Amino acid sequence: MKKTTLVIASAILCCNTLFSQTAGQKKILFDNTHAETAGSGDWCIDSDIQNMTWYASGQTGTGGSYYHANPQQYPTPTQTAVTSATAETYWNGALSYWATDCVKKGYWVETLPYTGHITYGATNTQDLSKYDVFIVDEPNILFTTAEKTALMNFVKNGGSLFMISDHTGSDRNNDGYDSPMIWNDLITNNSVQNNALGFKFELQNFSDASGTQTSGGNPNVSTLSTDSITKGSFGTVSRVKWSNGTCMTMTPSQNADVKAHAWKNGKGQTDTAVVCVTSRYGCGKVAAIGDSSPPDDGTGNTAGGSITLYNGYTGDVGQNHRDLLMNMTIWLAEGSKNCTTTGINSVIENNELTIYPNPANGKVEINFANNAESNAVFSLMNINGQIVNAAQTHQKNNNQDVFTIDTTTLEAGIYYCKVQVADKIGIKKLVVLNN
Repeated sequence: MKKTTLVIASAILCCNTLFSQTAGQKKILFDNTHAETAGSGDWCIDSDIQNMTWYASGQTGTGGSYYHANPQQYPTPTQTAVTSATAETYWNGALSYWATDCVKKGYWVETLPYTGHITYGATNTQDLSKYDVFIVDEPNILFTTAEKTALMNFVKNGGSLFMISDHTGSDRNNDGYDSPMIWNDLITNNSVQNNALGFKFELQNFSDASGTQTSGGNPNVSTLSTDSITKGSFGTVSRVKWSNGTCMTMTPSQNADVKAHAWKNGKGQTDTAVVCVTSRYGCGKVAAIGDSSPPDDGTGNTAGGSITLYNGYTGDVGQNHRDLLMNMTIWLAEGSKNCTTTGINSVIENNELTIYPNPANGKVEINFANNAESNAVFSLMNINGQIVNAAQTHQKNNNQDVFTIDTTTLEAGIYYCKVQVADKIGIKKLVVLNN
């Protein structure tokens, strides 16, 4: 009996360690719902299981005869055991080095498995509202209308999206769509706001090296001291190398926040031939590169030796790609400061205003510190700044105004709770789930 009890206790401890994260820890989600591991791709952070395939119909199959990686939600062994000395081979996936770097930086990483769903503001255990950064490395399946709406609203309301494309013709599951086409469909054909990011992907296939060094050709990597992508906290980027990738064209008239950080060699620093770009939309951020080779660490699934792997993360141009990707990840994870949404002039992350539970699908309690004699006034707004009616009660308890609202009649989505007394205002985001 003692032995059995110890085994059970150990299992419980292992599970708690595997699935626990620190409160306030930045969370990064890597997608695997759009055939990122189809063909010779292995764009995942952990591929302990290789038992699935991707069909052109969009369906998947699992079983012993299939060889594509099937990453699960949590990489194993547990990320809570990762230290500064942990080797990137701790996990087995083409993006494992990048993921372990993220964990060493203090982030929490997960995968959205092939059985998962891309949603925002829904009763989904991996809803995007629960994450800070969503990384999609070379999608091979078109996003549905609902998924495009979720992605755009995720960014609009403060989330960060990392878009990684590959070259034209890189249709790994043979469904007629490659990653630049799929990303352009999201950018130009969504239900929220078309062409809101200020750039699009070109349908090209080229190999190229750009750099600030003489050996790398013309200085087509930004050398601005204020550039947080090429001069970021993780390291300075002086060269990049594209191995069958594509580029982007920027349209600043669509979005003045779009910025280029690297260009094709010999093309000059213009709005065209951009290989690395960042932008902002609403309260969120977007980063994009035109090649899936830089994140590849060369240690993923070889399908028994039939797939040749390459190390672009630290092999092609030394540490440059590693520095580039981590600088971009850090920039995305930082989120937007002094964010404003349409119709809402100031979103104040006021510690004197608390909301529980959040996300919610029923009763919500809002507490606001108020030392004044007069009562505070509460209002609920949608993302456009319009007042939304919701049943509410109010109590004044000592130096606290306590409001209780019922969200069951509200549509799923993002709302803002505003509490004001005299010239003191607190505004915080509330996520309402499907009821």
